[in-house]
This record gives sequence, structure tokens and C-alpha cells, in this order.
Amino acid sequence: MELHRLTQHVYYSDSVSCGDRPVLGLVAGREATLAVDCGNSPAHAAWLLEQAAGLGLPPVRWACITHWHWDHVMGGPTLQAAGASILCGRRTAGQLRALEGLEWTTEAMESRIADGLEIPFCRDTIREEYPGEDRRLIPPRPQLILDGPGELDLGGVTVRLLPHAADHSMDGVLVHIPEDRAVFLGDSSYLNMYVSPWHYTAEKLLPLLDTLEGLAADWYLPAHHDKMLDGPAFREFAARQRLLCRLAGEDTVPGAALRRLEDHLGRAPSQEEREELMAFIRGNLVKTR
Repeated sequence: MELHRLTQHVYYSDSVSCGDRPVLGLVAGREATLAVDCGNSPAHAAWLLEQAAGLGLPPVRWACITHWHWDHVMGGPTLQAAGASILCGRRTAGQLRALEGLEWTTEAMESRIADGLEIPFCRDTIREEYPGEDRRLIPPRPQLILDGPGELDLGGVTVRLLPHAADHSMDGVLVHIPEDRAVFLGDSSYLNMYVSPWHYTAEKLLPLLDTLEGLAADWYLPAHHDKMLDGPAFREFAARQRLLCRLAGEDTVPGAALRRLEDHLGRAPSQEEREELMAFIRGNLVKTR
């Protein structure tokens, strides 16, 4: 795991599949530094603080949570103990309160999975990051709650905080640094994993893509990619998703939509292309329930 400098003010970490550690960000101005997400554990957050100190950055005074999922929040108390104030959207704050009452033994997680309140993927990655059975995953209590867009001046650099619903989580916040033409996506561009089967919906994904393409950005940083996306790569991703959404239409079975995709491509779709199309068909199916 390394910390990389992207622009004059923006740094980002590698994502790590073991333990599902997401990309964390630092935005450093003359007077203060903002952390983007809190990490999945005290150890993850402590690593980020060590990196900031080693670079001689201004103190980490703020940390913005992009959404409520455990891997983005459980390092929050460590950042708060170091002097950072946590901010998040209103929906995120409500989810964090709900997390406070949970137990994290394997038995407790299995019970939530059986009730449809947790997913096996989270159970497995939590056990990787917290191998003992006496797990204490403590979410932060945010000091500042966003009811709409917000803005921070870190000294010579501005951070725009943009709440935006997404399939992956309804409480998402985009972190845009206009001077550096960069935006942290959190998990906003990913599938809905909590409602089976995993899926996209046009109603949530297309407005998100419109918003992201409307920002002044040359760099897009999703939280679980091996590398960031530059502007052309993100626009290619967005165009492909719009095409697949159009080809899926309102179909809830794949036959006709797959034929439309084959006609568009002039060849048989690859397995990856079929799966990308199926994400929208599954979304249509979920909406009929």
C-alpha cells in the first residue's frame, strides 16, 4: 500500500483487496488537510495519518465520509482522536448511528446475512481485516452533517462536497477539488451489492454520470480500482454504461437485449460485455418486485 501524489494538492492511496481497504485521499492546502474517507480500521486510518505527517502536510483537520459502508468509516475515531472533524451527509449520519448497536462476531454477522441485512462479501473481508472473534468495529459520530452541497477552503485550494444518490448507496458524497480538476467518487460508480442480484438502474446511474461529466475534472478516483481514471477513460466508461442501459431498455430477461448488443457490436458479445449488460437487466428485474 502506497500513497501517491496526483496533483499539487491531491494524494491518494492504493486500494487493497485483502480486507477490502478502499482508496483514501488527502487534499492539502496551506492551512489544513482534508482526508477523503476514514479507512476500514484504526490501523488503516493510522497509516494515513503517518503518511500525511511524513510528507509534512498541514494537520488533518477534516475527514469526509463518502458513504456509510464499514470499509470507509471504521477508522473515523482514530482520525478524530488525532484532531480531525468528521463530516458526512445526513443519510450517512443515520446509518452510522445504526452501526453503533451492532455486534461483529461471525455469529452476529451470519445472523444479519440470514435476515438480508448483511452480505457474505462484507463478512469475509471484515474477517480478513479483523481476524479475531472479539471484533470492535466502532463507527465515528460526525461533527458536521451536510444537508446539501458544502465547500471547504483549506488555504489555496477549495473542496466541494456534493451529496449524490447512487445505486451502490443512496447516501453518497462526491469530493471535488476544482483547482486540481480531480474528484473522489467513493463507491458511487459501482453496482448495488446489498440488493440481490447485484445491479445498476438507469434512474440512479445516468444522473450520476451526468453530474460527474459536468464537473471540471481531469481525474476520477473510484475507491476500489487499481488506478484512477483520467478524463478520456472516464468518459469512455460513461458512454459504455449509457449504451448498455439503452440496449437493456426495460427488459427483465436477457434474450432480446443480448441480440441488440450483438447487432450493435457486429459480433458475439464477450462474457464481460454480457455481464455488463446483465447489470441493467437485473436492475429492471429488481424494480418489478
